[in-house]
Amino acid sequence: MYKSFPRLDKNIRSQFLKMLFKVSITFLIIVIVFFLYVKSSNESLKVEREAVREKAEIVGGLADSFNGINFRARGYYAFQNKQELQLLHENLEEFELYLNKFGQLPHTKEEKALYEELLEFSQNYKTVILPQAISYVDANDYEALRKLSGDGTNNLVNKFVAYTNTYNKKNEIELNNLFSKSIEKAQNFTLISLLLGIILLFFVAIIMRRVLSNVIQPIEQLTNATNAITSGHFIDLSSLVQKEDELGILANSFHKMTMSIQEKEEVLTTQNEELTAQQDELQGNQIQLQHSLSQLQKYNDLNHVLTFTLDKQQLLENLNEYLNDIYKFDTSILYLLEGHVYVSKGLTKKSTELLVGNLNKDKQVRLEEEKSFVITRKVIPGAQDIAQHPYYCYDLYSSVLNSEGHLVAVMMATREGFPFTCHEIEDLNGLMNRVSIAFERILMYEEVERSRQLNQNIIDNVNEGIQLVSSTGDVVLVNKALSQIIPSQNKLNKQHVSQQTWLEDLQNICDHPEELTHFFTEAVVEDFIDKRTFRYSISQSTQVFVEVYATSVYEGEEKIGTMFVHRDITREYEVDQMKSELVSTVSHELRTPLSSVLGFTELLLTKELKPERQTKYIETIHKEAVRLTNLINDFLDLQRMESGKQQYSMQQLSMDELSINIVNRFRHETNHHVHLIDKAKFVNVNGDSERLVQVFINIIGNAIKFSPTGGDVTISLENVNEMLQVSVKDQGIGIPKNEIPKLFQKFKRIDNSSRRQIGGTGLGLSICKEIITKHGGDIWINSEEGQGTTVYFNLPLNIKTSARQNIEGNDLDEEQTGLNVMIIEDDLSLALLLSEELKSKGFTVLFHDNTRLAFEEALQTPLVGIVIDLMLGDEINGWDFVQLLKETEQTSKIPIIISSALDESKENVEKYNIEKYFTKPYPPEELSKILVASVVCQV
Repeated sequence: MYKSFPRLDKNIRSQFLKMLFKVSITFLIIVIVFFLYVKSSNESLKVEREAVREKAEIVGGLADSFNGINFRARGYYAFQNKQELQLLHENLEEFELYLNKFGQLPHTKEEKALYEELLEFSQNYKTVILPQAISYVDANDYEALRKLSGDGTNNLVNKFVAYTNTYNKKNEIELNNLFSKSIEKAQNFTLISLLLGIILLFFVAIIMRRVLSNVIQPIEQLTNATNAITSGHFIDLSSLVQKEDELGILANSFHKMTMSIQEKEEVLTTQNEELTAQQDELQGNQIQLQHSLSQLQKYNDLNHVLTFTLDKQQLLENLNEYLNDIYKFDTSILYLLEGHVYVSKGLTKKSTELLVGNLNKDKQVRLEEEKSFVITRKVIPGAQDIAQHPYYCYDLYSSVLNSEGHLVAVMMATREGFPFTCHEIEDLNGLMNRVSIAFERILMYEEVERSRQLNQNIIDNVNEGIQLVSSTGDVVLVNKALSQIIPSQNKLNKQHVSQQTWLEDLQNICDHPEELTHFFTEAVVEDFIDKRTFRYSISQSTQVFVEVYATSVYEGEEKIGTMFVHRDITREYEVDQMKSELVSTVSHELRTPLSSVLGFTELLLTKELKPERQTKYIETIHKEAVRLTNLINDFLDLQRMESGKQQYSMQQLSMDELSINIVNRFRHETNHHVHLIDKAKFVNVNGDSERLVQVFINIIGNAIKFSPTGGDVTISLENVNEMLQVSVKDQGIGIPKNEIPKLFQKFKRIDNSSRRQIGGTGLGLSICKEIITKHGGDIWINSEEGQGTTVYFNLPLNIKTSARQNIEGNDLDEEQTGLNVMIIEDDLSLALLLSEELKSKGFTVLFHDNTRLAFEEALQTPLVGIVIDLMLGDEINGWDFVQLLKETEQTSKIPIIISSALDESKENVEKYNIEKYFTKPYPPEELSKILVASVVCQV
């Protein structure tokens, strides 16, 4: 039975606190008594020190006031100064005050006698001596004054001074004694404090020793007892158990616990032995379970591969890894009969290649019949390596069969010295059956994938864009043609796109988004069962017209989606538009001249007309007939070009000569001035002269036709990248940017009221494009509405002729640009000859036959020289034109060269400072030399 908790007076805490309280009270009383004693001693020293200090102050005051009396009296005697007398009286009062204080202090016998003398002196001096001295001073009786001062007063003064000095020394000694006494007492107090501290430490040590004795020793005994019990021994704790404090209770409890432990130790030992045996058994089971878990995990991984893998190579690799891990093959190979798919272990690449596909027919038949079999063979001595005794190898052959029982894959494996058990072969056959199913699934997937890819290829090769959407409107399938028709739908080839997304894309690029959205939305709904068609256009660089029809897709009786088929009908639309344009053009361009012909013919037949009017009507009929002829020729040319029956007579042409001839054709235009700027050094091309003239006439005719207010038409020749580039620039009404790409379409005319008023078939530019293309060139247009139009076309140069021309030297620096020379000449042959010569020297030639237009261009273009023919046939002659140039500031400094059949007029040559006067005929080289020299001088 356990002891109860100890009484309050028996427990360790109470005993310890009681002892600590007694020691603390005793020490506190000693400290208080010591403090009071120290305080009393300090107060006594303080009182004694204050008395000495006060007496010293009074004696000092007496000495100061006494000396002041003598000093002020002598000052008064000497100077008879009333202020000194006043100060003397003040010193007397101060002396009496200090004397009274001195009288109250305790005195020695000498001090008491001195006090009485000073008191007598004070009364005598105040009542007798001072009044007599004042009367002597007032009477100026200094002899009596000296006698009065010497009567006993000096002795008293000397005596008091001697006392003062003696007292000061004595006072200093007393103060030193007091200080020494204070230090001595402080040292004594320090020693006493140290002694008290030592006593306190002694008592604390006694208390600690008792605590250690009463607490630590029993704890050590308990600790030893615990260690002994741990070692299987026993220690007697009866002395501790008899204690009535906490340690006694603890020892009693420990004793009880020890007895209980000893009683149960045997039971625990028995149980521990049983648990140890069970643990060994559990560890064995755990190892077996871990092995089974590992095998199960591997088998599960293999099942996952067999179930989900669609790659044959990956399937073989995972299967081979699993089999080698389970059956511990030394060498193995697993391969498919079809396709170069295999995996091996422990074999070189060469050995593997020899084994793959080379299994003999007998074994193949046996594998199809038995699924697996083992061949046992003895290892020959040369192949035993480090083995000391002969052993056997076991070659395992196992098959993977399809559903028809035909061989699909073969596994061959070898184990040296370890035969295959029947259980292993049965497990392997079961596994191979599952592998057969996996291969069947892969083959089926490949077949389905081939079919799907074939279907996708078929769909992708359909010209129409196919778009299959689900019942919710999400895109399921599209083909490549759709992305070509609708470029914004490219992303549909990569992922399923919601109805909102692809509809928004279409809305952003089509011309009528509301109607298109309504069509698609209505076609997706479940109750849509018929077929619908809709046409829309897409705004791109060129407008695309698309026709889409929608049809429902069913799986059995259930609608699973909607298929939209987008067909590009741009070509058909353009053909329809072309037909409309053709009808409109034919209606206008044929009926109008026919109406004129019929009308004027009817007038000629039915009325008597004057000869002049008959001639005018006949000219009109002829003009309209020519117009009809040109129209019919355009139609015939276009038909021949499209059918490939147009004949071209290709020969070497000089394009500058051809251009000058073209300019000459239009020289009689009154509102339009056609002129040539020849910058091309090489102008020889291979072409059909008649067709190129047709190109020029069509382009220049358009320039004149679409410049209703008149203006210049400039033909320019220039060499660009081994091509001859020709441009025709007008100052007409221009062309909108968005209409330029359509200009080369047949029957295409700009849809604008101001342009519709101008006639035309819309065939000219398409014929020009066909001709230029057949010549190996290209044609294009730059224009800005209201700023005129420039039509460009280029032709390949005749390389041999150009190379030969390039051999000729160029007298000018190639870096010099802007060397423009104007030729004003009505003889086209001579103008061409001079132009060829100047271009060969690096000049750019501007050709004119009209002095007015030549002068206007001379004001705008920087020139290095002007070649003028004096006989131009204009309203002004050559010299008048020269005079106009010299009188104009912008042209006055341009060198002028005369080229004329007239004799030289030296007077005019000198008058107008003519650079050179050439009389026709003359060598063209002379002209180029003069211009080259002039340019060099200017530089």
